[in-house]
Amino acid sequence: MSISFRIAAGGMLLALAANAWAQSGRLPGVTLASQDSGVDVRLRGMSAVSDKVAWASGGDGTVLRTVDGGRQWQVIRVPGAAGLDFRDIEGVDANRAVVLSIGPSEASRVYRTADGGRNWQLAFQNRDPAAFLDCMAFDGAHGVILGDPVDGRFQVLETRDGGEHWALRDDSPEGADGEAAFAASGTCIALGGGTIVFVTGGARARAHYLIDARDGEPPRWQATPAADTAPVPSAGYFSVASVPHGFIAVGGDYEQPDADGLLASLPKNPAPGVSATLGYREQPGPAGYRSGIACTGDANCIATGPSGTDWWNGEAWTAVSSRGFDAIDLVGDSGWASGEGGRIARITIGAADAVMADAAPVETAQASAAGDSGD
Repeated sequence: MSISFRIAAGGMLLALAANAWAQSGRLPGVTLASQDSGVDVRLRGMSAVSDKVAWASGGDGTVLRTVDGGRQWQVIRVPGAAGLDFRDIEGVDANRAVVLSIGPSEASRVYRTADGGRNWQLAFQNRDPAAFLDCMAFDGAHGVILGDPVDGRFQVLETRDGGEHWALRDDSPEGADGEAAFAASGTCIALGGGTIVFVTGGARARAHYLIDARDGEPPRWQATPAADTAPVPSAGYFSVASVPHGFIAVGGDYEQPDADGLLASLPKNPAPGVSATLGYREQPGPAGYRSGIACTGDANCIATGPSGTDWWNGEAWTAVSSRGFDAIDLVGDSGWASGEGGRIARITIGAADAVMADAAPVETAQASAAGDSGD
């Protein structure tokens, strides 16, 4: 199955990966290798720090950490967090991490650790009964959290000290009636090149940018036009990731995981007054609803959702696995995906003759050719 999606510069951005592999004379491949998480809760938060270190999070206040590439996952319980749903986690290194729980009112919280999970600080707890936090992103010490609209405006919290202190921005953008964000993978907001961008669904499936200050003007929010999709609460954009010159967003309808999904490519920081959706065109895409996407520095991208996992090799989407996951994160040419029932898999991107797996079962996808993007 293929889907239609709207793309600005995405084909050229993502073709960089295929061109690099073509010059090397080798075909790239992706390996997905199952690992034992030691838990059976749904894991919707994933943060790859290095090829050895990663953090994961999920239901019942669960946090996981590995320091050996996933051969062993340490199960960490956060004091006072039993029953919380940790939908997002952002690791800094083997010792430092910030985790976000979602839910109404005081269930939306932020905890942080600086000693590998032995001790945790409650850095933020929501007190607004109307608020509901969804996702989080960091770029160094700069972090942002997105919450659904309250009194018609999205809530955007910000930190400049690695998550120790948080403040609600007073210029958060307006949301349409029935427009909201999705907490399916903790990746509905992203930071890249100093730009904040988040994606939404429901009544409107679109992206909201915080445009940098220019020519003495203050920063301001700008929204893209809404995607041409049915305005239903279960559909829209679910995940957004930064690529070298922009952002890539994926989504669909979680109540119809095998139906056509959504994928959009967006510029990094559109000029004021210029639509962030210029140059839309249709191309083949991954099949079905995808809740998470992650990309490498050279624009290899892997998208995942309940009905499967797909890889963009620079010229086409290739199915990696029919196994579904909720969340995904990459660092360099490796990373992890996580999902229901404590499912975790190690991901390796590399030349087909160099891809190695750490555990079984193993699934590998290989490009049929490398070169032009087929534009």
